[in-house]
Amino acid sequence: MRARINVLVRAELCNIYGWNVFRSSRDKKVKKRAWSMLAVWAVLLGLLVFYMGGLSYSLLFLGMGDVVPAYLTVIASLLVFFFGILKAGSVIFRREGYDILCALPVSKTAIVASRFVRMYVEDLLIVLVVLLPGIIVYVWEVRPGLGSYLAVVPWAVSVPFIPMAGAIMIGTLITGISSRMRYKSVVAAGLSVLAVLGVVYLSSRIAAMGDGSGEDLLRELSVHTSALLEKLYPPAVWVSAAVVKGQLWKSILWAGCSLAVFAAVAAVVSRCFHWICQNLYTSPAEHSYEMERLEQSPVLAALCRRELRRYLASSVYVSNTIIGPVMGCVMAGGLLAVGAETITENPLLPVDVEGAIPFLLAGVFCMMTPAATSISMEGKDIWILKSLPLTTKAVLDAKILMNLLLFLPFYILAEILLFLALRPGGLGGVWLVLIPAAIILFSCVYGITIDLHFPVLDWEDEVRVVKQSASALLGGMGGFLLAFLCVVGALWIPAEYRDVYSGCVCAVILLTAGILYRYII
Repeated sequence: MRARINVLVRAELCNIYGWNVFRSSRDKKVKKRAWSMLAVWAVLLGLLVFYMGGLSYSLLFLGMGDVVPAYLTVIASLLVFFFGILKAGSVIFRREGYDILCALPVSKTAIVASRFVRMYVEDLLIVLVVLLPGIIVYVWEVRPGLGSYLAVVPWAVSVPFIPMAGAIMIGTLITGISSRMRYKSVVAAGLSVLAVLGVVYLSSRIAAMGDGSGEDLLRELSVHTSALLEKLYPPAVWVSAAVVKGQLWKSILWAGCSLAVFAAVAAVVSRCFHWICQNLYTSPAEHSYEMERLEQSPVLAALCRRELRRYLASSVYVSNTIIGPVMGCVMAGGLLAVGAETITENPLLPVDVEGAIPFLLAGVFCMMTPAATSISMEGKDIWILKSLPLTTKAVLDAKILMNLLLFLPFYILAEILLFLALRPGGLGGVWLVLIPAAIILFSCVYGITIDLHFPVLDWEDEVRVVKQSASALLGGMGGFLLAFLCVVGALWIPAEYRDVYSGCVCAVILLTAGILYRYII
């Protein structure tokens, strides 16, 4: 059993983050794309390292060094749990290779264990990026004893276990429930989105604690958060005390308990692994087909329906790209619920935020557009699309149109809620409608452009395309970054020049989108 698990683990880890392809490929384009992606990741990791180090230094500066390990544990656990819910089902119950593995003399426990190890390695890398900068700052400032240094090791390697176990249980439950339903992917994506919204809501409740400002706010937030963690997540406070006091035995005990929970979840998932896979990837054969009247549709309409079916066929694709529109509606509804004047007329804010709200809405909508990975999602079957008597314009138009139609109901709902909350007049209402629409259109065209330059067509797992590809990172976040830059400008533009600024920005965005569209066609 151990030898088989080792073989499967090596097979899972050999190409993690595309490493094996990068190492073995002789294609210069593949190498160039990999180096470009590495540069982008390096920049993002640098920003995260800077943020975590700054957070630790701020807590130490305010005399709250004892809670630094607890804060770092909570942040790392939330990241692992948040992303784990979205990818657990697609990684553990991955279809690619399932038929081959089932035909081999390999137990289901070995298959599940190898996939658990892969998820653990990926999550451990995230945890280390969060923990190491903060703990280095903590060690440099506090200079603890030898016991604290030793306690850091079992603490760091065991942080992913409990959030991973929770995320995998939720992912397995979602996959198991949806596997018995007709529209499996849609149900799984909907349940995943609800789970993520629940995590966001709990996080916002924690962030809302405290009414002060400056140091008082941070101190009060620390006190309330520590008290809340003692009730809801005791391991964070427990292991924090072990690291601060240098209690190695307590850190090892916590690591052992976390590993036991992780192993128990693996045992439960392995028991239902085959049953869930059978329900996901098999369907009863029926011989009751009857030929009905055939209908002819325009090329664009037929291609758009094809794109929609392909989109809805992947739960990980839906759950990762529909979060933005859902959060946009939640943001608009929250603004209506609390009252726009609480933000637009808040004396604590030194700038006028009313002109930035259209850009904020667009940024939330464009956090990850489906168009940014729509070409890569074709995978190895893209030859079918290329063999059809279709023009490039027709294919790309269908991908862009499907993205716009997908966002349309969420966009309309968010606009209605914002109009009820802000009650804009004159040009304010025009910009509230036009600016998000222009940025959403730009994000679709820009995402297609990036995906044409960085396609990933040899994927075995959809997670690699949706979460780990250059197209998802550069293309999917293009509209969000553009909106963020526009928000910075809108916050500092005087109110009398707000309409001029909004009109100029909107015109430039539409012009750029038109140029990119002509370029890709």
